[in-house]
Amino acid sequence: MKLRTNVVDVWTFHKQDSEPKYLLLHTSQEKADKWFFGDRFWQITGGFVEDNEPLLDDAKRWLAEYKLDPTGIWAAEHVYSFYSTRREDLEIVPVFAAEVAGPIDVRLSWEHSEFGWFTAQECRDRIAFRGLIEGLEAVRTYVSEVDRPHGAYRIL
Repeated sequence: MKLRTNVVDVWTFHKQDSEPKYLLLHTSQEKADKWFFGDRFWQITGGFVEDNEPLLDDAKRWLAEYKLDPTGIWAAEHVYSFYSTRREDLEIVPVFAAEVAGPIDVRLSWEHSEFGWFTAQECRDRIAFRGLIEGLEAVRTYVSEVDRPHGAYRIL
């Protein structure tokens, strides 16, 4: 088993409505069958940081794959760890938040069959993983549900 530190979560949100809405992506059955014994679940954007590439460049690339253009990206002051049964390693995952202008019809790949923009409570009703639940709360506390996130958290 190895320790992987290049995995990053990005909670994407917009504030066009009365309360922030967060983007969730539902895994496709093909992805679920390939890697998760057929179990589908809701997840968020994110990815793997490439060697010698700044995190900001990677985050913008991941979001662009979904047709998302962030107006701001912040560190959410939260890191979690978990054992990846898929990759058979221990992963340490920092959490970030990316704001977009409004609800966008995102582009999906073969890995996801649907998406939605949900309130925090609707997200909690859908997500099954401790790291995502805790990450959402950090994003809400430090970024998406404050008048103005502290400038020290901002990376874009």
